[in-house]
Amino acid sequence: MADLIERVEQPYRAIYDALHDVRETFHREGRISDANAKLDETVKLLAVHYGYIVGILGSEQYLALRSRQTFSVKLLNSAFQTVAESPIFFRAGMGSIFGKPPSLSFEEGDSNIAFSLFNATGQALDAQVASGSDLDILNEAFGHHVRDNFRSHIEDAQYMTPPEVVNFMVEAALLEARVGTEADPLIVVDPSCGVGSFLTAFRAAYARKHGSNAAQHIRCIGQDKIERMVRLTALNFVFADNRQDDVFLGNTILDNAPLADINGKVDLILTNPPFGARFEIDFLRHNSLRSTPFFAKKVASTKTVDSELLFVDRYLALLRSGGVCMAVVPDGVVSAKGTAALLRQHVSRVAQLFSVVELPPVTFAQAGTRTKTTIMAFRNSPPKRSYPVFFAESHDLGFQVSKRKGVPVKKSVGKNDLSQILAAYRSEKTAQLPAANSIGRWVEIDPSALEAWTPRSILFDPRSVSGSSDCALVPLKDLTTGQIKRRTRSHSSENYFISVLHIIGEGILDIPGIKSYEPITPGVPVHPGEVIISRINPRIPRAAVVPDLGRDLLCSSEYEVIKPKEGVSPYLLCFLLLSSSVQVQIQSLTAGTSASHSRIKPGRILEALVPDLPSAVKLLGDDLLGDYESACRKMTESLVRIETIRSSSRV
Repeated sequence: MADLIERVEQPYRAIYDALHDVRETFHREGRISDANAKLDETVKLLAVHYGYIVGILGSEQYLALRSRQTFSVKLLNSAFQTVAESPIFFRAGMGSIFGKPPSLSFEEGDSNIAFSLFNATGQALDAQVASGSDLDILNEAFGHHVRDNFRSHIEDAQYMTPPEVVNFMVEAALLEARVGTEADPLIVVDPSCGVGSFLTAFRAAYARKHGSNAAQHIRCIGQDKIERMVRLTALNFVFADNRQDDVFLGNTILDNAPLADINGKVDLILTNPPFGARFEIDFLRHNSLRSTPFFAKKVASTKTVDSELLFVDRYLALLRSGGVCMAVVPDGVVSAKGTAALLRQHVSRVAQLFSVVELPPVTFAQAGTRTKTTIMAFRNSPPKRSYPVFFAESHDLGFQVSKRKGVPVKKSVGKNDLSQILAAYRSEKTAQLPAANSIGRWVEIDPSALEAWTPRSILFDPRSVSGSSDCALVPLKDLTTGQIKRRTRSHSSENYFISVLHIIGEGILDIPGIKSYEPITPGVPVHPGEVIISRINPRIPRAAVVPDLGRDLLCSSEYEVIKPKEGVSPYLLCFLLLSSSVQVQIQSLTAGTSASHSRIKPGRILEALVPDLPSAVKLLGDDLLGDYESACRKMTESLVRIETIRSSSRV
């Protein structure tokens, strides 16, 4: 895996910079404004370069195109026609991959932009060829031009999977996939194939592991509902010399789509399904009975189904007995309640979950979203009551994404920890790695008995807290009055309201915000001296002692309201809640409840282990605790005073 990562990272910058030049040239010249049209022209130019590499174009004609002195749009158009009409760019039922008739959009007056674009695309392909990298250049081209283009068309959204994740999934899949034979080839499918990255990467990795002769006994099949994606996948197959593989145009969830012909016959699914689109149950009952049997036939508790849930149902229908699926899904698929929980129970009844790997929010940042995602893997085999399942949490993919001139730019930062996770995955299932710092391990569980399949929660071992502590530990609830019964929510304009965002640091409250906030939803009554801690997105610690602002207070229902027992300082509780040992526990309680948010269930924070009262007081000391309380009070008083001065000023 480390070698594979290096092969990807070494040429990436040259390819990225060249494609960035392509994008900037389009933007600067303004000749073509539509993002999809820019992408089309980019891949056509890449095809011309490829045509030279494989001998379709002669050296004299190609070198004339790479020279400013001899370049002309007429010569470029002629070269593209020659390449586009070559048999290698024709597919049955599609004709030329580039459409009818295949042509470039450049005219004689476009000589400058055409030459710049041709050389920039040539530099990108040259960098890939020189390195021998498996990096998917079409995936990168797509990302440069179309990453923002689908935001208002969620059903057609395309978020290209980063090569770091593609390669990890491919290497893990190689450990699970059987070896194909001439009589019984290995069938590998991506039902929402995008530009075909998973399929081309798997074939290349399979050939490296088993040899080129064995790779003849694989059949890779892609399908996508968008014609442009089908053409890009077909072109990717050509670039990867996988001309025997198939790609079809079709909506995968429909019974009349081409993939329906191989229901129950697929060995391996590698995929990143569409996120966030919704389908009516009635629509599924009329169009997808065979393709999505669980939702179309058995679920009556919801009127709509999110696409990421629906596609998991679709994968089960595609897999043969013993077949394996590895899919990138939003975190809610493995952790949310409601329909997602119903799906997990269904998967537990008909298949074997065998791996869940949580990815960091940066994974799809270059594509314009920081949705929390997870790689979920299962096998179409009869379930067992309890068996080893691999769980891991990736914190670093070796890159960060920042914006440069409004464009998301991927920069190499840190170290990709997926290689460590793969090593842990390869380890014996009985291996017991240290719970406190293991990046991933096999855990003996019954998936059907778990509320969620969140790696962070399952990997956390409470014994690691008690084992590292020299004092007696008790649940936090022992220092409180227990979970506060539901208080009647209020929506009174006479009350100040503390939203989740009004705690902006330890001891720091947004006093002007609290006093001016006009909530849309009712709030929970809270009283001075109680402690509130946010249950939503707890990776950002937000806890505070409720202040006395001279008016009744409400707080967001996203807070856990904690009332100290008599004799327990609220500032002691707040200090403990923000301590590292308790924060580790709180993070382990987190579960996604939607594609974009994670929460902790009400009352669960009270399960966190903290020092008992005598130990806590002894550890902190009366003087230090008094200083902490005094500092927090003075901070609030100062912030209130500043707000009063500001509101009284006429400046």
